Amino acid sequence: MSHKREGIVKKINNRSVYRTIMRAYNACAPTPPLLMAPCSHGWFFDWFRRDGVGVVGIDIEKHRVEEARARVSPPMETIEGNILEMPFADNQFEFVVCNRFILHFNDKFKAKAMKELARVTRRWLLVHYDYKYSIRQFGRLIKAARTPKKDFSNHPGYRIWKREGRKLRYDRKMMAQEGQAAGLRIRKLYFVSYLISERVYCLYEK
Repeated sequence: MSHKREGIVKKINNRSVYRTIMRAYNACAPTPPLLMAPCSHGWFFDWFRRDGVGVVGIDIEKHRVEEARARVSPPMETIEGNILEMPFADNQFEFVVCNRFILHFNDKFKAKAMKELARVTRRWLLVHYDYKYSIRQFGRLIKAARTPKKDFSNHPGYRIWKREGRKLRYDRKMMAQEGQAAGLRIRKLYFVSYLISERVYCLYEK
C-alpha cells in the first residue's frame, strides 16, 4: 500500500473512531470536560475543539504531552502522569475515554488501570477494545498463522512486560468481567463498523 493510500485510510479510520466516541458522548450528555486517559499526542483534540467539547488529557510520556499541548491553540489542559496513579480527585470527571490502551496490557496491569479509571469517573467510562468477531480479526488470524512470533525483548521498559499474557480479542462477557472487577457495568457497546472493523468502544456506567 502506498504512503498516500495509507494516509487516506488512516484519516478515514480516525474520523470513524471519533464519530463513534462522540455517539457515546452525546448519548450520555455529560458535564464537560471529558478526560482522555491516555491522550497520546492529543488524539482528536482538534475535532473536540471544533465541536466545543472541553478535554483534559494525561499521558506518561513527556514528548507526547508536549505534542498534545501543541495540537490546538489555546492548548487543552494536558498533564504528564501515570494512568495507575492519576492526580485527580475521586469522581472528578463525568465522562472518561480510554483509547487504544487497555487491551495492550496483561491482566494485572489492566485491573489496576480499570480501578483507577473508575475512581476518577463520576459516571461514564468509555474503553476501546478489539472485538473477537469481525472480518479484520479473521484476516489477522490468518496472517498470524503465517508469520513468525515477534520478539519484543529489545523493546524498552514497559513495552516488554506489557505484552506478556495480553488479550487482543474480546467479547462482551470478557469486557463485563473487567468492568465488574472495577465496580462498573456495561451500558452499551459502540461499534466503529460492526463485523467489519474490530474496534468497539465499551461504555461502562459506575
